[in-house]
Amino acid sequence: MTRDRLTPDDMERLLLGASRRYTREQVAEAVGLTVAEVDKYWRALGFPDVGGEAAFTVWDLEALRAVVDLVESKVVNDATAVQMVRALGRMTGRLAEWHVETLAEIIEESVANGESRHSRLGSAYRMAQQLLPEFERLLIYAWRRKLASSVNRLMAIAEMGEAPLLAAPASVGFADLVSFTRLSRGLSVEALGKLVEEFEATTNDVIFGQGGRVVKTLGDEVVFVADDARIAANIGCQLVEQIGLNPALPDIRVGIATGPVVARLGDVFGTPTNLAARLTTVAERNSVLVDMATAMALENEPSVALRALPPTMVRGLGAVEVYSVSPRP
Repeated sequence: MTRDRLTPDDMERLLLGASRRYTREQVAEAVGLTVAEVDKYWRALGFPDVGGEAAFTVWDLEALRAVVDLVESKVVNDATAVQMVRALGRMTGRLAEWHVETLAEIIEESVANGESRHSRLGSAYRMAQQLLPEFERLLIYAWRRKLASSVNRLMAIAEMGEAPLLAAPASVGFADLVSFTRLSRGLSVEALGKLVEEFEATTNDVIFGQGGRVVKTLGDEVVFVADDARIAANIGCQLVEQIGLNPALPDIRVGIATGPVVARLGDVFGTPTNLAARLTTVAERNSVLVDMATAMALENEPSVALRALPPTMVRGLGAVEVYSVSPRP
């Protein structure tokens, strides 16, 4: 295929692996569902309604048929299937946006430097041809590796007799950059992008390296969870050291709370989550603030030092006993 013949449709066919040829009515008939049920799964995956247009490929049909088979064989029920599809849609949607942003930067830089002999579309098409097979394999590998890690964690909780499995005690941490909104107003788009990228890269390295898990990032904020308070406290102290004390990055505040949390669609809910978020609003710059439950779990921890602070009024939770945590010299 030559550069002159490339169109956006060519790119779409390459990425989808097939052409759009089926309407939702045809998909519904092929897999034995109603149109409303097809719409339900399509929306759960994160896509808008398509009306009567031929918007689906053979791979859409095959994917939906696989989900229907799981439900009909009673491996999962319909509600669980929808939840799993929704979680998959959220995860892959964000992943796709990140990859496209990164590839767009590479293509723009190549075109600006005169290194590309093709148009932007041509460069993108050829890059996709090279990357698709490898990233497809890498995606499956990463998912299976993460799945094994999560299963091992749940099995460990089960052996300790904790129940239910998805509402086990954990330490939840919030870390956010200080005065980020004001700072971002004075930065160019490129400088702001680099700042956010460095923040995310550093927090990921610290959290995963210490044995925690990143729940989500929200630009200037990261939410993480750890199976015990020691790990969470070490993460908080490391974040202050590597971000707050880095002159190239803004100051940071960390709040940590411990207790039962409910895990749902990759997120965590419960009082510890709300309290950790509130603690970041009252924490001093470059400090780690924890609740009493976390402090009690850290009483005999030699790697950190605790300092009791006056009770703090926390919105929605009343007076809360708080402690600052710092690395022990």
